[in-house]
Amino acid sequence: MGGGSPRPTRRGWGLLASGAVLAGGGLAFGYLAPAALGVMAFPTVALAAALARRPRATQVHRRVTNTRVRAGGSVTVTLETGGGDPGRVTADERVTTPHGAFVLPLGPARAQIRYELSAERRGALEVGPLDLVRTDPLGLVRSVRRADDETVRLLVHPRHHELAALPAAGSGGRDTSSAVIRATEGAFAGLREHAPGDDIRQIHWRTSARRGRLMVREHADAARPGVSVLVDDRRGPAELDDLAEAAASIVLAAPDVPVDLALAGGGRSPADAGATAHLDLLAEAAARPDADFPAACARLRSGGHGRAVVLLPAAAAPQDVAAAAEALAARRVLSLVGLVGPAAGPAAPVLPSGVRLLHADTPEDFAAGWNQSRWWTR
Repeated sequence: MGGGSPRPTRRGWGLLASGAVLAGGGLAFGYLAPAALGVMAFPTVALAAALARRPRATQVHRRVTNTRVRAGGSVTVTLETGGGDPGRVTADERVTTPHGAFVLPLGPARAQIRYELSAERRGALEVGPLDLVRTDPLGLVRSVRRADDETVRLLVHPRHHELAALPAAGSGGRDTSSAVIRATEGAFAGLREHAPGDDIRQIHWRTSARRGRLMVREHADAARPGVSVLVDDRRGPAELDDLAEAAASIVLAAPDVPVDLALAGGGRSPADAGATAHLDLLAEAAARPDADFPAACARLRSGGHGRAVVLLPAAAAPQDVAAAAEALAARRVLSLVGLVGPAAGPAAPVLPSGVRLLHADTPEDFAAGWNQSRWWTR
């Protein structure tokens, strides 16, 4: 972040305050024009250095209103410095983000300083340490002392959008998991579309004739109330931000439906970890260009019988889409390949039976397409 008055943007960080950025440490001298380099120059600089003596040592206690925030929100940071330092002393707060570090000018150092930090982009932040800066009245000399304090780590969760709740595998379009909870082991739980390898004896011929496609009976021992989500994290921040936003929407769609969340690069948050742990994983996700995506799909193939969603950027290679679809087809329950981003490259390959495709230019469009199509009912 540069100087001036930082303002929050959709893809950055901001300070809801004003002031000029100061950086550096120790003792620094300002610029003297050639005309000033006379007999009075050195006494002037010496006097400025005396006036800009180093600020006294200060211990800082830092508090934040929340260590987790949704992208687009803000947190209030309070600094207790134990008393001001007489003279021209200002405070600079350093903030480190996944995209670099910047300095927030907080104005005159006071016993208590409060400001709001706006977080417009998902990621992990380190807030602090604080620098105390003193300058002479002419601005010729500046001295800096780093305060004795501890940094605070903030996690900025991805944005999310309202999604229709995904029902349990085998329950068609019915409510999330109530059918599975009520059913006893081996009892009839619903119908689903036929997938390769299904026992032909389980085909429900009357429903198949009515719908024009083969439908098979699903029993409670095969119906799983959860969903597995795999996110392709091999590309840059922009693509990964969009995929994380779509994944966060799935995670929060139905609190009572367990979600097993995995990243192609190896990160994982199991179904029993809970929504907060899932969002933490998505907040900290970084590009892993060397991730073995086919291997991640292979793990998904053997990861259970519930529904699954694989999220890829729209620019993904056709062979990656095919690898995801093949793994989903092996789960024998209707699942989804989601492509997020403007269409690029050749058209996606034809998907096998039991796998649906949803392409959306933005995470908002992904949510709209999910809600409109209710892909698990088709």
